[in-house]
Amino acid sequence: MRWKGICFDLDNTLFSHEEAFKSAIEDSFHTYILSVKGIEKTITFDQFFKLFKWNSDRYWNLYEQKKLNGTEYRRKRFNETMKELGLPFSNHIADKFHAHYYEVVDDHSKPYSGLKDLMNFLTNRQVKLGIITNGMIDTQFGKVEKLGASNWIPTGNIIVSEEVGVVKPQREIFRLMEQRIQLPPKELLFIGDSWLHDVAGAIDAGWEAIFLNTRGENRKSKHEPTVELHTLEEVKDFLIDQLGGGYTP
Repeated sequence: MRWKGICFDLDNTLFSHEEAFKSAIEDSFHTYILSVKGIEKTITFDQFFKLFKWNSDRYWNLYEQKKLNGTEYRRKRFNETMKELGLPFSNHIADKFHAHYYEVVDDHSKPYSGLKDLMNFLTNRQVKLGIITNGMIDTQFGKVEKLGASNWIPTGNIIVSEEVGVVKPQREIFRLMEQRIQLPPKELLFIGDSWLHDVAGAIDAGWEAIFLNTRGENRKSKHEPTVELHTLEEVKDFLIDQLGGGYTP
């Protein structure tokens, strides 16, 4: 069999992180507006979210570079957003806002169509499965549970960057998975939506990679993925062709 192990990214690979993130932030925004005194300026969610998302992306690299820890990162993106909008802010308010976000975000995370059929096929073919994701421990494991991915993927085969202190695209995080799944790079395939973190990272680690381009991202290097696909249904069809055995859901 071509691959004995297949690992996945999480956000925007198994579900739409953008949709879940925006929906949960909107929930938190309205709860915040209703619960915090001192807001005299009218602000729409669209105005808030555009700036909040920009600050989330703006400071993410500092978190990945360990120049900010998780709490500092969350406070930074929130306080800077509120400051620029002329709204009251503090670390206490930021913490309350994010506490609500983490309470509800799992409920807003819905699997992409085809996830169940794909996982059932791979399980039936006795392929070892794993997840490698950048992010925070509680958040990412909560998403895995909500999506139902833990029905097929053992907890020991789920690597979250905050937990291990290494982030994609660093080779070390792929090496950790090789140790856990007990397979060499040449027998492993990685599936993810990020060109840099998932495709280039996996290929540089000696794995093969499927570019699951769910967001219309442009290629940023000369790395050659095994194939570029856009949905989990396409992934399943491709893997049925590659691994053989057929599949009836």
